[in-house]
Amino acid sequence: MKLFIVNLFFFFSLMPFISPYPLGTDVQPVSILFGSLLLFWRFLERRITLNYLSFCFIMIAFFSLFYSGFDPQNSFEPRYRFSLLFAFITFLTIFYYFKFFSPFALKAAIYLNFFGIIWHFISPETFVPLAENIVRTIKDSAGGRGVTGFAAEPSFNSITALVQIVISYYFWKNKKISSSSFLILISLCLIIILLTRSGTGYLLTFFLFGIYFLSQISFKRLLSIMILLPIIVMSFLNTTYSDSRGGQLIKTLLTNPSILLKDGSVSERMLAVEIGYRSLLLNPFGNGGGSYEKAANKVNDKFNLVIKYENQGITGGRGNRYLTDTVSSFSRYSIELGLIFFFFVTYLIYYCTRPKLYSFMSIPLALILILVSFSIIFPPIYLLLVSSFYQKKES
Repeated sequence: MKLFIVNLFFFFSLMPFISPYPLGTDVQPVSILFGSLLLFWRFLERRITLNYLSFCFIMIAFFSLFYSGFDPQNSFEPRYRFSLLFAFITFLTIFYYFKFFSPFALKAAIYLNFFGIIWHFISPETFVPLAENIVRTIKDSAGGRGVTGFAAEPSFNSITALVQIVISYYFWKNKKISSSSFLILISLCLIIILLTRSGTGYLLTFFLFGIYFLSQISFKRLLSIMILLPIIVMSFLNTTYSDSRGGQLIKTLLTNPSILLKDGSVSERMLAVEIGYRSLLLNPFGNGGGSYEKAANKVNDKFNLVIKYENQGITGGRGNRYLTDTVSSFSRYSIELGLIFFFFVTYLIYYCTRPKLYSFMSIPLALILILVSFSIIFPPIYLLLVSSFYQKKES
């Protein structure tokens, strides 16, 4: 029974946007509920032990919950105040039970994700009414967007599929799945990323595969790349996928890398990160929980960041959204907790990183997700970090 719950937790960590009863947030709390149950079970067995990292994690979680800074007008928003505590539950559960995660749960998540993408691609009019029963919302594929499958946005599912590739690689390297299974799983995930047409997904996929191929490079491989790369690039530029949002971004990188920020998705994410960075410089001790909107507007008034990034590529008016809310965990908690959050994330990354190829793939991806894309409670972040930690133990 316990092993079954462990792998339900693993499954919903790999598919974080689905829930039997979706709430009004993109990342659903199903894995947190299963994680809380498993930790409570472990507590009853008197098997809860905290290493130094876990102790630091729970301390900053409680600090975030109660710290209101020096402004009594800061609002108390439960979903942000409790986020680090929920993140701690997710991290600790993965840390305790990672070695019990089943290849079956991994395959089930990838097959379901692939099934949802294909169904949405072939018949959106039948897929969307059903999917919205288990996903908060399904955005349409207008304006060059691809299909979302079981996620709120195409970019969300592309990131999910990319994390599934990395975890599949871990399972394969540690002989938990066969080479044939690994090739099938990675192929399905690449098709998912392709059909999402996500610029973020395309960029990060090229980034990770670039790391892998550079680590394997030899003279013969280098010669093969020099021969094959122009063929692959020309083939891509002459397909319809080069006209999608992701395709346009890749085309831009290939033809004129200096205007990368002209892509709205990239410039929006850079705006989010710079707001947090500038606030950290202005107030290293943080502004307290609930201070994001006031602090972000103060930063913008001083540095005119919205105008700067609208000139770079953000559609007019979209930048103002980042003055009231943000998708960047780094930005939010740099504003609210200051250097405490910065040093904690640095220690978390350091603790989980080892000089192995797998860490060079999983750790940068986890850090990017914290910097630009998702809430701090996003379970794939901790799958990437903890799997990196266990890779160095099992290698």
